[in-house]
Amino acid sequence: MKLNSSSNFPKGRAPDLGTVLVIGAGFGGIAAALRMRAKGFEVTLVDRLTAIGGRAQVFERGGFRHDAGPTVITAPFLFDELFELFGEKRSDHVEFRSLDPWYRFYFHGGRQFDYCRSIEDTNEQIRKFEPRDVKGYERLLATSKAIFEVGFEQLASRPFHKIRTMVTQIPSLFRLKSYYSVAGIVNRHLKHPQLRQAFSIHPLLVGGNPFSTTSIYALIHYLERKWGVYFCMGGTGKLVEALHALLLRAGVKVELNVDVAEITLKQRFSHRCRRRRWSSFLRRQGHL
Repeated sequence: MKLNSSSNFPKGRAPDLGTVLVIGAGFGGIAAALRMRAKGFEVTLVDRLTAIGGRAQVFERGGFRHDAGPTVITAPFLFDELFELFGEKRSDHVEFRSLDPWYRFYFHGGRQFDYCRSIEDTNEQIRKFEPRDVKGYERLLATSKAIFEVGFEQLASRPFHKIRTMVTQIPSLFRLKSYYSVAGIVNRHLKHPQLRQAFSIHPLLVGGNPFSTTSIYALIHYLERKWGVYFCMGGTGKLVEALHALLLRAGVKVELNVDVAEITLKQRFSHRCRRRRWSSFLRRQGHL
C-alpha cells in the first residue's frame, strides 16, 4: 500500500478509525505505530526514555558515538517495509551495507575465527579449528532452517494472547527440541570448544544467555544465511533517527519521558491510560 509521505499525511484520508496508543518505542513499538498509522488510526507512541529506540540507544564518549544496543541488521526488508508503507524508500534515508565477514572472533591465545558471508569461506575457517565440524555446521544449518520455518515463518506474526494458541504449538516446539538452549543445540552439532562459543553468541546480541535462551533463537543461523548481515552506516542510532523522522512525517505523535502507571479497560477495549503524576492520554475508547 502506497500512502502520501508529506507532512500533511493525516489529511485527505479515510475517516479516522479510532485512537491507538503504543507503549514502548523500541523497534517493535515503532513498527506497530507506523503500521497502525498506515491503516488510518490516530496513533500516539510513548516511552519512558528520553529517546525512542528501546535497547538501541546511543552514547558519546571520547568524541565518538557508540551504539549501546544492537549493532547489526539481519532482516533488512522489515525496515524497508516501514518506509514503503508511506511511499518512501529506506535507502533514501539510511544506508545498509552488507558485511563480510559477518563476525570476527578473537580468542585467548591469539586464534581468530571469521564467520563469513559465504558458506564456503565459513567452512574454510571451520577447517582451521576442526575439519570434522564442517559436517556439523551443515547439520546445524539444517536444524536452524527447520526452526526458522516454524518459529519465524509460522509464529513470528501470530499473537500469543490466548492459552489455546500457545498449546497448539507445543508439538512443533517439542519436535524442534526447543527445550534445549542455544548452546545446547550448537553443542549437539559442533565439537571444538571455540567453535561452540562462536556459533552460540546470538542471544548475547539481545542481552540473552546462550546457556539458558531457548534453542528457538538458533533460527538466526538460517535467517542470516537467507538475508545476510548488514551494518547501518552511521550506526544503529542513525536508523533510529530516520525512523523517528518517519513517525513524525506520518503524523504519529511521539511522547517521551512518559511512565505509564495504569491502563483501564472498558468492554475489552482500553478506555484510559494514566501516566505517573500526569493526566491520562486516552479519554475515549481506543486500542493498545
